[in-house]
Amino acid sequence: MRQYINIPIEELVSDIPVDPLHTRELADSIMSRGQLSPVIAREETKEVIDGFHRIAAMKELGFNEVECVLTPCDDEGFWDFRIIEASTHKNITFARAIDWVEKVFESTPFWERSARSSGPNRYKSAYTLFERARDKTAPQEVQDWALKKAKMWGLSVGTIADWLETRERLQPGLLEEAKRGETPLTHYREIAHTLPTRPELHKPIIEKARREDLSTKEIKTLAQALRRAEDVEEAQSILRQPVSRTEDQMVREAKVEKLLKEPTVTPTPTEKRRELAGRLLEMYMDLQQQVHVIRQLRERERKQLDVLKPSQREELLQVVRDLKAELQWLEDSLGGAVESQVIMERKMIEGR
Repeated sequence: MRQYINIPIEELVSDIPVDPLHTRELADSIMSRGQLSPVIAREETKEVIDGFHRIAAMKELGFNEVECVLTPCDDEGFWDFRIIEASTHKNITFARAIDWVEKVFESTPFWERSARSSGPNRYKSAYTLFERARDKTAPQEVQDWALKKAKMWGLSVGTIADWLETRERLQPGLLEEAKRGETPLTHYREIAHTLPTRPELHKPIIEKARREDLSTKEIKTLAQALRRAEDVEEAQSILRQPVSRTEDQMVREAKVEKLLKEPTVTPTPTEKRRELAGRLLEMYMDLQQQVHVIRQLRERERKQLDVLKPSQREELLQVVRDLKAELQWLEDSLGGAVESQVIMERKMIEGR
């Protein structure tokens, strides 16, 4: 049975940053209704397990003592308790638990404490352990331990592995920002997982996300485009573009923008012909793709037109038929021109 006792605030070790706004709201509640829930602390050291905001609020109000429940536990149990309590507050679970998971890991025999210790059950970080447990490539003993901890904490092995991967790969400054919960964790996760080797791009993406109110899906597309950037110039161009574009469109635009900035060199007649042939071939291939798309108008799409009036449906189908005919004509006409031009270019190159 839990025993509630009053403890001087100054004796409690509250070492976690708190949200000032939440502290103020809690202080207003305590002022009118009193302390409704006790602070939970470790018996041996008076380190707080749960109740950081309550302590901060009661300090603001001038309280000298707080009602507490003292829990005896060893180091590993202490961090377990902290993670369990944090998991009941979904908005702060990652912020607090991400470092505490590492503390639990360092209390286990799986932690590789020196470069000389090694083996299938030795790991340098909690991330490595949980990643291998998630992929089921770790020894059974390790998988069992990871699953047991995850269940105890009210989380899944996959979630913990994702959190630790974000912690491992995210730019350090942004990691601290992510812990404060100013931006959805999913934003940081997509950036860390998509651009693990480009930390210099993490902050610009978050800044753009805030400025333009991007969704997690849009951030993922942006990060994938940035992963294909060959240099800083292309990356900056992609960051300037609207996110309504696809990944391919952003990359293509960045390359075109860079080419347009290059010094103009007067091409030789042969180079001009080669460039025109290339452009013609590109147009031809694009037209072929469009013809293919139009030809794929399946019966299912036709049935969807049944909601229209007969006259409207016939008018729309006629437009499609006309478009197909025009594209077919362009394909046939341009195809012959392209083939002739390509043959001529090949003969010139081969000296025939």
